[in-house]
Amino acid sequence: MKMSKVVPFLALSMLLSACSSGQGGNDGKTADSGKAKEPQNREPVELVFSSELGKTPEDFEKEIGDPIRKKFPWITVKYIERGKGSNLEDLVTAGTTPDIFWYVYNRFPNLIQGLGLEYDMSDLIKKYNYDTNRLDPASLKALDQYTGGKGVYGLPFVASTSVMYYNKDVFDKFGMPYPKDGMTWDEVYELAKKMTREIDGTKYRGLSTFHGYLLRENPYGLRPLDPVTGKASLNTEEWKKLYQNLARIYQIPGNNRPNSRATNPELQAFAKEQTIAMAVINNDLNHVKLIPEGMNWDVVSMPTFADKPKVADQPSPWMYSIMKTSQHKEAAFEVLAYLTSDEFFMSESKRGVRTPTTNDQIKKAFGSDSPLMGGKNVGAYYYNQSAPTPASGGSPELMSLIPTGADAVVNNKLLDVILEGKDINTALREGDEEINKLIEGLKKK
Repeated sequence: MKMSKVVPFLALSMLLSACSSGQGGNDGKTADSGKAKEPQNREPVELVFSSELGKTPEDFEKEIGDPIRKKFPWITVKYIERGKGSNLEDLVTAGTTPDIFWYVYNRFPNLIQGLGLEYDMSDLIKKYNYDTNRLDPASLKALDQYTGGKGVYGLPFVASTSVMYYNKDVFDKFGMPYPKDGMTWDEVYELAKKMTREIDGTKYRGLSTFHGYLLRENPYGLRPLDPVTGKASLNTEEWKKLYQNLARIYQIPGNNRPNSRATNPELQAFAKEQTIAMAVINNDLNHVKLIPEGMNWDVVSMPTFADKPKVADQPSPWMYSIMKTSQHKEAAFEVLAYLTSDEFFMSESKRGVRTPTTNDQIKKAFGSDSPLMGGKNVGAYYYNQSAPTPASGGSPELMSLIPTGADAVVNNKLLDVILEGKDINTALREGDEEINKLIEGLKKK
């Protein structure tokens, strides 16, 4: 990433309209609508991308690289695939830090701030008249809890949320009606009890969940530490309610999860085993791709709590950030303005990516070009509202303990309850003790 070059005035004036995303109305198109021809006399620029998220070079070229080259022919795009020796820390050490990095938002304090690579795009947003009102506010502000709400350090391009997948064949086998949008956790729990049984020597589980995610992105906006007091805040009645809700699911006789603390067995069980009736999992397109061809499945909205009707989880956006060390910040921002434009979001939505858009036409187009989504209840992906992200506050160092340690404590304490039968009150109390130790360790540094 290597400092930006001066953009000729004529080119800049033309690009202002191309990068302004709020002038094209609510028709799913960006302001430029693809009609304005980009100037051909731009200086060649190479932009380097990398990510903590796995993406093959082939998928990168198809989904990101080729569209950028078509839109910006003077830009050369390079992708460094994640792997041994090519993680962000390795690239920084080697002096080959990328220009643009993408990641799940909660990795920002560790990967970006921790390496001193955070860069505030506020001036570029103003210069290029970039309309942030087009973006889901909760997704856009997801980093505020780590930055104190000052500046814009990332632009969201995927808005992950949870939905409930179900195996229609299992329901047909039991002669049970399919789940519906708008169900509460209590209703799903009762249904899970009926769907957990053994038939012809095959054991069927009623419900599985991506429970670590559901705790982290809970609809109440709870955090495992209080940024004001600087103390753990897990041992509360609100957290107890979340634990009780998930624990009871796995306490249904025959529905316990595999005796493992790894994420993958439970996350992949629905698609792999095909003996699970329902699974509450976040809507990452990669999770949908795990479902084998021929499996008879569909989807409904994520269950909600009775006191939070139609409120799902907090958004878990994937973010693009420009690295502080980049020498091509303006070119990088032009590219990110395009990758988060209504034009690009529309194409992404059609292929089954849930984008952080406020545009209803883009939402309605979700999955329309995807063979995976054909005939599915795609309205489930936008049925609920996102829960608000927690208010900003606390030092970046303190807040960094949440994704780097406290979230793991929260999930492990639930596993103590599920796998070892530990009392919930004891688990929460022990969780507070462990998180406070993490906080004390931070103070000693």
